[in-house]
Amino acid sequence: MEYDVFCPPTMAAYMEQTGFCENCAELRQLPMEKLEQVVIRLLKPNRIAHVLGCRDTAVALARHWGADETDAARAGLLHDITKALDGPRQLTLAGEYGIILNAFQQKYPKTLHALTGSLVAQRMFGENTAVVEAIRHHTTGKADMSLLEKIIYVADYMEPNRDFPGVEELRRLAFADIDAALKLGLMMTLKLLNQQGSEVSPESREALAWLEKKG
Repeated sequence: MEYDVFCPPTMAAYMEQTGFCENCAELRQLPMEKLEQVVIRLLKPNRIAHVLGCRDTAVALARHWGADETDAARAGLLHDITKALDGPRQLTLAGEYGIILNAFQQKYPKTLHALTGSLVAQRMFGENTAVVEAIRHHTTGKADMSLLEKIIYVADYMEPNRDFPGVEELRRLAFADIDAALKLGLMMTLKLLNQQGSEVSPESREALAWLEKKG
C-alpha cells in the first residue's frame, strides 16, 4: 500500500539534531548508494558497522536461499533506522503514526524500534511491503514469517560484528537450514530474557510455537 510522505515531528527533530537538511520528500525510493549514505548519517557511530554487516549478511543469505537481494539489502540498511531514539521518543513516534500499543510495547518501549523503523521505512523512504514487514519483525519474529523476514531476523543476530556463545552455530545453520537458525535465535533470546528477568514478547512466543508446529 502506498502512502503520502509523512515525516513525523520526532524524526524531523532528530534529523535536525544530526545536521540532516534534506527534504523528506527526497528520501523516497533512493538508489542504493544514496540510501546507504543517508542511513549512516542517521545512525549512532557505534551502530554503523552492525548495520552494514547486517546488510551484507542479508544479501548473502538472500542469494543463498533465493530471496530478492535488493529487498534484503534495503531492509538490512534500514532495520535500525530509529534505533538511536530513546524509549520516550519511541513512544512519542508511535503515537505520531497513530499506533495503539499493546501492554508489552508500552512497558518495553526500547523494543519499539522495529515497529517505528518499519513505519519510517514505509512513510519516509517509500519502501515496499516486503522490506517494511521484514524490518517490522526483525527483533521479535512472528508466526509464519516470510523468507525475507527470516533472513533479516537471522542476519541481524549473526552478522560478523556479533560475538557471543553460540553465534558460530547460528552462522552455520543460517546457510544450512534457515528455519533452524531462526528457531535457535529465538531460543537464545528467550533464554537471555529469562536470565535477565525480563518478559518475552508475545510475538516471539508465537514464532517459536509456529516453528515447533511446523516441525
